[in-house]
Amino acid sequence: MRNAREDLGRDANVQRVADLIRARVTTMAGPRLNLDPSLAFIGRDEDLLRSIRLFIDPSATRGVDRTSTGTANVLYLGLLLEWLGLRRGAVHGEDTLLAVEEPEAHLHPTLQRHLFAHLLAQPNRLLLTTHSPHIAAVTPLPSLVLLLDGVAGSEARVMSPDLLTAPERADLQRYLNVNRAELLFAQGVVLVEGIAETYVLPALARSAGFNLDAHGIVVASIDGTDFAPYAKLLGPSGFNRPFSVLTDGDAVDTEDKEKYRRELGLKRALGLLKVLTDAATADTYEEALGVLQEQNLPDTGGSRTGRRDLVTTAAGFGIFVGPDTLETDLAPLLGKEMKATFNELANGRTRRENFAKAVDQVSAGPSTAIQRDAIVSRVERDPVGKGRFAQRLAAHVEQLDLPTRIRELLSVSAEQPVSQADLLGLPGCGPLLALLDDLRRRYENLPLAPTLEETSGSSPGEQGTST
Repeated sequence: MRNAREDLGRDANVQRVADLIRARVTTMAGPRLNLDPSLAFIGRDEDLLRSIRLFIDPSATRGVDRTSTGTANVLYLGLLLEWLGLRRGAVHGEDTLLAVEEPEAHLHPTLQRHLFAHLLAQPNRLLLTTHSPHIAAVTPLPSLVLLLDGVAGSEARVMSPDLLTAPERADLQRYLNVNRAELLFAQGVVLVEGIAETYVLPALARSAGFNLDAHGIVVASIDGTDFAPYAKLLGPSGFNRPFSVLTDGDAVDTEDKEKYRRELGLKRALGLLKVLTDAATADTYEEALGVLQEQNLPDTGGSRTGRRDLVTTAAGFGIFVGPDTLETDLAPLLGKEMKATFNELANGRTRRENFAKAVDQVSAGPSTAIQRDAIVSRVERDPVGKGRFAQRLAAHVEQLDLPTRIRELLSVSAEQPVSQADLLGLPGCGPLLALLDDLRRRYENLPLAPTLEETSGSSPGEQGTST
């Protein structure tokens, strides 16, 4: 750097300025002053080092002040990490704790994921506070600490190290992509099997005047039926967050030797009960389920004797099991909307008429597996598809007056209260409506289909308050 300063001092332009100054001063003062001025670049080496500026382009024309806040934050973190690395690697190295507050500000979501996946993989002692599901998605589960409002102030909750098996932890880590990581920030979670439910449930809630987003309730699809790891993570031994489960009943019939493949939805509920409740309750449920699985489905349609009791038991623990699958379960409630949706997506008069006939048959009363399959097979066929069908159906559902539709199905007047038991008894859609009813009672102190008296009796302070 000393040599560089001398080279700059010999520059022709610098020398010309020096000559001009020398001539001017000599003319002004005369030869007696003995003044011979020159130009040079001075300064201690450390002063020069401290004068170095960081630029964001190779031509060194744009300073950090001319970039975005997010980019400046990335540069700052990079400098900070290099500084910490040098301090740790010094002869008398230091042990440091890096604390970063909400680093996601002004960063693109994909950059958040990439940047902090790198940061979390470094040998740092790191304390990071964030509201970003993108960052939470790449954070190891054992490293997560949830800070929640408690009765006496903030409460911290962590996952027990031995709560999950190694495969479960690895699977959950993969599952916690951006959408699913939202459940870590939610005030309430509804776990569902697939994308169709994530469209339909919020739309049904809005059609009843109940906004899930307003209460921080997230409907999270797990893309399957293995709810147990999620129940462990969110349950009493994990983060202890309020959650519910909606699962298909899959009440199929099989040969006697395959009886344990019957009532797969109730069987999934058994696995969840073993996580959420005591052994005696789970054992009693399992015994009743075994008796139920011995029965064949009625030839005329409908459910096995005693099934409703098991559905009611599971609902008491936040596990709502439908009779069959979402599309057929919705038919008694949304038959008109389902037919309108199918007509918008599918071509061919005959195809539309056959779908409408299948919906009417299932809506009319106890249905057989063949009748229900007539709905599902047509929805699954191109160019419709379950996800696309549910997406379009949601637009129709939001225009619905759900409380009125529920009262029509129950044949009750606007003055009669509608209980969760009433909803569970509805064919097909009962458990799904009972789930929404349970949520609304907890978060708004109102039933899903309130009477006028119940609506007027709920004060503004009660509505919208999480309990």
